[in-house]
Amino acid sequence: MAAYFNSNQLRTSLHEVVKMYIKECKDCDVLPQDCIDLLRHNFLAEFVIYNKANNTIEIGMNKSDDFDGYPEIEIYTFPLEDIGKKVDHSFKNNNEDLEFYGKLIGRRKGIGSNSVVLME
Repeated sequence: MAAYFNSNQLRTSLHEVVKMYIKECKDCDVLPQDCIDLLRHNFLAEFVIYNKANNTIEIGMNKSDDFDGYPEIEIYTFPLEDIGKKVDHSFKNNNEDLEFYGKLIGRRKGIGSNSVVLME
């Protein structure tokens, strides 16, 4: 069965899914792979890790424009609880990004990642 979403519904559903990610991380001390994928996607990050000691998320972003040598990685850190705010702030409204969000939501809600239909 397909689920139909517009961008506002996707955004609201993404809030719910992010809350699940946070709860799962607190319960298991591991950041779910879908959450890592979401943060990497939204921030174009090189890496995303969960720091258990500080209960924070670290995102590494490439700041160098050149492809020569080693990349210049800048690390941003924020509390685990702030994932929702960060995802909401970095939410993108173009078709490719909305499809990505739909697939994540579909996997988490058990409706199948290819069963999400986006409406204008």
